This record gives sequence, C-alpha cells and structure tokens, in this order.
Amino acid sequence: MAPRLMVTKKVTSAIAALAATALSATLLAAPAQAADTGLFGSQDPQFDGVFRQSLAIAGLDAVGADVPDAAIDWLVDQQCANGSFESYRANTSGACATSDPENFSGPNVDATGLAAVALYLADREAEARRAAAWLLRAQNSDSGFPSYLGGQSNANSTAMALIGLQTVQAGTYASAVRGAKSFLGALKLKCSSGGGLSFLKGGTPNGLASSQALMGLAGALPVEDNVDLRNDPDCRKRDTNSNVGSFVASAISEDGAIPSDFGSGPDLSSTGWALLGLTALGRGSSAVQSGLATLQDEATEYAISDGEAVPAALGLLLLVSEATDTSARNFGGVNLVTALRSSTR
Repeated sequence: MAPRLMVTKKVTSAIAALAATALSATLLAAPAQAADTGLFGSQDPQFDGVFRQSLAIAGLDAVGADVPDAAIDWLVDQQCANGSFESYRANTSGACATSDPENFSGPNVDATGLAAVALYLADREAEARRAAAWLLRAQNSDSGFPSYLGGQSNANSTAMALIGLQTVQAGTYASAVRGAKSFLGALKLKCSSGGGLSFLKGGTPNGLASSQALMGLAGALPVEDNVDLRNDPDCRKRDTNSNVGSFVASAISEDGAIPSDFGSGPDLSSTGWALLGLTALGRGSSAVQSGLATLQDEATEYAISDGEAVPAALGLLLLVSEATDTSARNFGGVNLVTALRSSTR
C-alpha cells in the first residue's frame, strides 16, 4: 500500500503544478478589464458611459462643485490613442476599434465632443485638445459631422462637435466652427412650417436635433447665468439662430416642454438643451421660465429613476441651474450635487 500512496502523492502534486501553471497562463492572457471606479451611475454604461460621465463632470464644474478625481480618471482612461472616445470601453488595455457607421460602433463624434468639454473644464487640457484634434479629422466635406467617421453628417453630431470645439477654444478651430454652423443652417426648415432643424437634410423638424443644435450655434459650455433675457426669437429674421430659437421657444411656450420626437410626451432632455441654447443667446424670456418650471416639477422623476440617480439628467440639470441662476441644491426639491456625487462607483 505504501508504494501506491507515494505514486498518488506524486500524481496529485504534478496535477496541482499543472493546474497552477495553466491558471497563471490564463490570468496573464486574459485582458485587463477597465475598473469602473469613478463612473457615475449604476446603470449599464455600454451605450452612454462616456456621454453621461462627461455631462455629469461638466454639470458639477458649472456650479462650482468638486468633481471626484476618480471620475476624471475614469474618463481619461477611456480615451483612445488618437484622441477619440467610444461610447464605452470595457477593456481599455488594448487599441480602440475602428469607427464603423454601418454598425454604429467604435469612436464617435457625440461622445468625443462632450468628453472634450468635460476634460477641458476639469483642467485636462492636453487630453481635451487631443479630442478636439480628432473632431477636426472627423468633419465631412460638407462641413457637418457624422456620428461615426465616414457616415452622413447630421444635426446632433454636428452640435456636439461644435460645443466641444468652442469650449476647448473656438478661436483655434474658427474655420471648422464656421463651416459646421453653415451646415446646420442648411438643415433649417421654412418658418411657414414652424422652422427648426431636421436631423438629416430633407427631413422633418426634430426636437432634440434643434435643441442641441441651438446650443452648438450659441457657443460653449457652461452657459453663464443670464436672468435678463430678451423676448423669444422671431423666425422671420431668417438667420439660423432665430429660426431654431423660435422653433424651440414656441414648442416650450405651448406645451411647457419640447415634445418627444417619438410621440411619447414631453422630452425633458431636449427641453434642457433648448434652455441652455436660449440662455446662451440671451433670448427666450418667456420660454425659459416655462421650460424651467417644467424641469423643476419633473426633476425627481427625470433625474432619479426607481431610486437610482440618472447621471446624464443630473448633469444637464446642473448646467441648466447655472444658466438660469437656480439653486443646484434644491432644484425642484432635488439636491442635484449630492444625488450625482453619491452615485459615483
């Protein structure tokens, strides 16, 4: 029996050694997963991680609240080697994917534009300028911007690129900014039909496209508080700012918010962007007050879903609170700062 026991011990020892070696090799070969420490919100970040993080950082900075270092580090870690951003990278140890407009994957303009804003406001100027440089390379020959490189230019992506470039420093990118604004002008619809912008050329009026584009036309983030606004814009003045401003102001004055483009009631995100654009232009006294009242009334439901903080909504409301000189710590009963910061992973 003794010899059999010795053999068993040897075999067992050999198996253990092989298992340990295999486990070590597996761990070494496995890709390092990006720790989501610092990411705002508990929701799956696959489709909006960078966008919501950037909007949250910009909102906190706008009201002078401390931004957790971990939140900034998370965003910096998401940046691709060429300066761009994907919507979210679970594994940041390898190279970014190629931008793919057919499959809506890889680096994209919307995430990169807003990330440039957040990085610049967080005093990460080098990373912000790298993002802006990539945006310049993404601009199409028609001077608009696509969602993904090689895709068709659209209003929303052009707006996000404009906001990013103008926040980082408009003067440096003046030619690209002028071209992008001209492209948005080509999307405007006739005042006789209500005005506003279509998402793509030849389309119908789009609330979110018009609202984000108005902010892009107006300038940089954050928007400084402006409580001395002039009357709502008049579409008959024919310039793009008046056309788009009139469209969103009329919609808000009529319904208290921009209607959803999908017919499901008010779109509070579009309304928030519209208020930022109107305030930056110094117009829309009536519409801004009406839209602000709606956002305050709906703040809890909009920014806190099923007891969980919604970072993008909180970030947008923080920007609105700064632009309208409204308390960020009691916005419709919600402490926007505390709610957002406490959602940090």
